[in-house]
Amino acid sequence: MPTSTSRPSMLNKFRRHPRVRIPTPIACELAWRDEQRWFGKSVHGPGVVYDLSLRGMRVSTEAPIKPGDQVSLLVRLPRQAAPAEIAIATVRWAQDQIYGLAFQRLSSTSHGRLRRYMTLFSRGVR
Repeated sequence: MPTSTSRPSMLNKFRRHPRVRIPTPIACELAWRDEQRWFGKSVHGPGVVYDLSLRGMRVSTEAPIKPGDQVSLLVRLPRQAAPAEIAIATVRWAQDQIYGLAFQRLSSTSHGRLRRYMTLFSRGVR
């Protein structure tokens, strides 16, 4: 019988992009793709990131989103000066208020921020 500690590594064997489970949830902000006005507001909901890869994330939010929706996100990664901005993410699946998001477009700067965080995380630096 597999233990809960072996599950993440087993899941990563079948993924193109390794995923890390976040021990302390990370805050994010979601907006519908067409209404992305971070400082002019119109943000549709705060969220909490529970796992992350370079191509997507699992997030919990009360924002009224559904599979097929496109959203934009600001993710406040620990040890990063600025948030990572995901320009377009598609909602792939939903279960209660937990959603799987696949990144469609993000800047090279944000990609670098995600990569740095995941590298630090894999080394045990939090």
